[in-house]
Amino acid sequence: MNKSLLLLVFISCVFHTACKDSSLTTGSYYYVDPVNGNDSNTGRSSEKPLQSLVKAGALSLQPGDRILLKGGQTFRGSLELIGQHGTETAPIVVSSFGEGRAIIESADSAAIIAENCSFLTCRNLVLKGSGRLSGSQTDGILFRNVRHGWIDSLEASGYLYSGIHVRGGSNIAITHAYAHDNGFSGIYAESGEPEYGTDGKKFKTLKNVYLGYSVAENNPGCPVITDNHSGNGILIAGVVNGMIEYCEAMENGWAMPREGNGPVGIWAFMSDSITIQHCYSHHNKTSERGKDGGGFDFDGGIKNSILQYNLSAFNEGAGYGIFQYAGATEWSGNIARYNISYNDGSKNSHAGFFMWCDPAAQPMKNFRAYNNTIVSSYGLGANFEPGAYADFFFENNIFLITGKTDRFVDGNYTLAVFIHNLYWSLYHADLQQQQPIFKDDRESVIADPEMILPEGNRFATIKPESLHTIPWFHLSSGSPGIKAGITVADHAGFDFWNNPIPADGKPNLGAWQGN
Repeated sequence: MNKSLLLLVFISCVFHTACKDSSLTTGSYYYVDPVNGNDSNTGRSSEKPLQSLVKAGALSLQPGDRILLKGGQTFRGSLELIGQHGTETAPIVVSSFGEGRAIIESADSAAIIAENCSFLTCRNLVLKGSGRLSGSQTDGILFRNVRHGWIDSLEASGYLYSGIHVRGGSNIAITHAYAHDNGFSGIYAESGEPEYGTDGKKFKTLKNVYLGYSVAENNPGCPVITDNHSGNGILIAGVVNGMIEYCEAMENGWAMPREGNGPVGIWAFMSDSITIQHCYSHHNKTSERGKDGGGFDFDGGIKNSILQYNLSAFNEGAGYGIFQYAGATEWSGNIARYNISYNDGSKNSHAGFFMWCDPAAQPMKNFRAYNNTIVSSYGLGANFEPGAYADFFFENNIFLITGKTDRFVDGNYTLAVFIHNLYWSLYHADLQQQQPIFKDDRESVIADPEMILPEGNRFATIKPESLHTIPWFHLSSGSPGIKAGITVADHAGFDFWNNPIPADGKPNLGAWQGN
């Protein structure tokens, strides 16, 4: 079984453990109604509910207990859950009852804080802060050191930092979330405070994270962070074993209050064994003088991770950033396959793939990019900033240039290996002539791929779950890219559209493997 499939099976098990249906449990139900409730009630019936979040948070909960907030009603303040523990078969649940979802308007504070809890589910709620520019001081929901936690069907907006923030813990699932109009990030999962291992050494990680079927939109930037990036869509950091799939990030990052390194739609850093797949990241931005603003990114300290089956489009930065910064741990053993980049890099990087390694950082090594489709009207197929890129392999990719640029691949790529890629420019005849990359890629295919391209600067409505149905980026039956590829070991078995990889050892070039 290959690495990607092993990770998928493992994360799937984590997800289903965290999300086990608690309707089979027999715990107590505590109803809370801000209009008709009274904190002198027991809250154990919808006819005599509690009134306040403070009272609900003070309950001593047992496995299987539920805190149920009146749907359609607005609660003021915060719900704090400290040291509350369910079990695998009887998790503690915070949710809505009645018609619609309960709304928590938390003003300048967090709407929900859960700390040192286990087997906890928060779902079917709307969280509203006072606004990233209007006094909010924190996140919408914060899971701190939660083990076996599930955040589901939750909307969070108007917070200075992240709409949804997980810090430390293990076995976390975030699903069907909508995080918008926050500052630092829509959804952020990161390692917590350092712990001590059996060898006595400090370590800090967030283990086993599943993030799926969620949207991060219009998270512009955090006004109080002036020395680092903000305005991210979905970000994970310090995670061991994680999956982001079927997620969408768009229109983020446009108000980061600084110059320098900037936000990205969906990305990870300082993490091990991460898969980002079947996601759509588009129209992401950065500040007026900021960098980045791309679709996806494997940043400093990423190891043993995979980007696959993703669509990046219309981002101000590169479609796929491959970065390493000074001070980060080892960057190695990563793969990008069957991805698409369309008209990315309108402002920064100007490429589908953009490689950057700080000269003071640990050298990057062992990266394979194969069977990706890059269509660029702003710049290059791949661009390398100065740095060390040992054992970087680019195979079976299509680099189609549709704008007036003069290179397919540029920068310091002399340590990278390009083999059997297709290169073509629709509007610049000189690009079909000799270029440095053609001397290095001696098995290059220089021909029109005869690819179906979309029209305009926006696609029709696309959801990540239906990416495999898009009609573009297919090759025509007479394309020189058909059966022109070379066999790549551990090729995952299927392409962007769920077409199987040909068993005859003659794959197509690019992300499409149809006939």
